[in-house]
Amino acid sequence: MGRTYFVEEGIGQYLSDLSTKSKPYVTGLLIGQCSPQRDYVIRAVRTPPKEEQREDNISPSKLASIDEEWITTHASQVSRMLPGGLLVLGVFIIATPELSKDSQNALRKLIFSVEKSLTKRRLWKPTEEEVSDRAALQICSATKKVVCRTYDVQDPKSSAKPADWKYQSALSASWLALDCAVNVNIHIPLLATSPNHDLEKNTKNGLNRWSKQIEDSVFLINGQVKDDDTELLEGQKKLRGNSQSSTQFSDVKVLTQL
Repeated sequence: MGRTYFVEEGIGQYLSDLSTKSKPYVTGLLIGQCSPQRDYVIRAVRTPPKEEQREDNISPSKLASIDEEWITTHASQVSRMLPGGLLVLGVFIIATPELSKDSQNALRKLIFSVEKSLTKRRLWKPTEEEVSDRAALQICSATKKVVCRTYDVQDPKSSAKPADWKYQSALSASWLALDCAVNVNIHIPLLATSPNHDLEKNTKNGLNRWSKQIEDSVFLINGQVKDDDTELLEGQKKLRGNSQSSTQFSDVKVLTQL
């Protein structure tokens, strides 16, 4: 049984608009949230053109010319701007029928390159429950046919698995939002004569110690400590009907050891 992606309805129009532009292909990222059984895509972001391409209005005509480094750099920048709970779920490519045959191979390569780049910068280790499937969305610019597949990024030999791509209106309208701010004040002693590679290594070690401190912290949600399997709204009356649907915010405080 493949994964199911529930997609914000507006993304369909966004991808459709991209497919009408007179370019051989367009690439981009899928942003959303994972859960054990299904994933939610709330934003699609096209890969911005490089400065020289913007100035000269040049569009590469072959998939072999895809700039893998530029796309992974874009993914890293987007990932750093995302709030907690959202991540880069996958990559999409919109291509002409002539290029469609090679699109899936290009997508597979990009999926693993993007994930490798993002994992390299992570301070937290993935949990056993963390979903490792990432979406590869292929769209034909002529027929508008949509094909969604997934790859297990923890397995370099992973083959494509079919996945469902379903549009849904007001997908995130009734999501819960946790509001939390953490002050970062880390002291990392360094020798004045340390070479650059030691500076980077020691800084990363200091950040790793800080992230471990956060993992071992106690979290208060609206002033209460909740078990891992407890619903955030437990004990509260649920609103009936969609007319009252709106994002609800909960305050989170982080108690760390001194």
